[in-house]
Amino acid sequence: MGHRASSYDPDFFGSSGTFGKIEQKLRKGPTAAKQAKVHNEFLGILAANKWDLVFVMGQNFFAESTMAEARKRAGSQARFVFHSHDNMFSNGVLKGEDFFSALSHYDCVFTTKSQNVSLYQSMGQKKTFFLPSAYEPSVHRPIPATESRIGRQIPVSFIGTFDISRVEIVDAVGWDKLEVWGDHWQRYERVREHQNRIHPAAVYYHQFADITSHSSIALGLLRKEAMDRHTQRTFEIPACGALQLAPRTPEILEFFDDKKEIACFDTLEELKSKVDYFLTHETERRKIAEAGHRRCIAGKHTYQDRTEQIVASAFEKKYSRAG
Repeated sequence: MGHRASSYDPDFFGSSGTFGKIEQKLRKGPTAAKQAKVHNEFLGILAANKWDLVFVMGQNFFAESTMAEARKRAGSQARFVFHSHDNMFSNGVLKGEDFFSALSHYDCVFTTKSQNVSLYQSMGQKKTFFLPSAYEPSVHRPIPATESRIGRQIPVSFIGTFDISRVEIVDAVGWDKLEVWGDHWQRYERVREHQNRIHPAAVYYHQFADITSHSSIALGLLRKEAMDRHTQRTFEIPACGALQLAPRTPEILEFFDDKKEIACFDTLEELKSKVDYFLTHETERRKIAEAGHRRCIAGKHTYQDRTEQIVASAFEKKYSRAG
């Protein structure tokens, strides 16, 4: 597109020494010194170049004063965009005291939480858009056996962080069928009992795709605390070619047809029943998984697709992918 891009990753929570860590804990945020350092670095970058788009992704601690000055430094031609995967209205998400007032300095806001659109608008950010999660086709794809490090077929997999709300779900699936990967599963009270089935470390990129590709069923679970209606897994799992088994929500059903392109459940009994059914009906399972994969690939759910939507909304133009 004839533009130069530059990235900046603000270090709000780097090593601050003992007293700095105490201050961070008390403030539930970065120290004053870190805040000032980021403020100066960010404004310096904006002043050094002429920017068309300033895209702030998931940074919850840019102060209102920083954003107000940023608008001046960047110039009137620049469009400021904020995007977050988090539910910023949840008490569990840390953010600056003036996070919501800082939003007034953005031209538009994008959220993966559809229920948050009206909340952002009620805070004064009228140009707020629902932008669904996405997948990266170079990463999230069926991994052939020649590239796989798994070397086996997994009956049921779940990749995700431990959360107390997920315990009853994994227990209902049955540990004779299930394997789990993700952070903090050492907190699960039965972790020693199932230590050969629990891999308590996060996995990303190729490893995620490898595990998912070689799973007969992959669980696409939501987090109650975040009030999820869909997640990145909604697209990553079918992109990898596995049958996705997920909670039945209206939002997920906007992307995939239940029983044709995805399998959904409302209750633990339905979850267990569908796991048992699809593990013994391979032809039907493969048919649904393949249909879900085709729908995902054809549905314009890649990160590039989402980026084009962001640019089009920010500049109120219609952008289309070249080629």
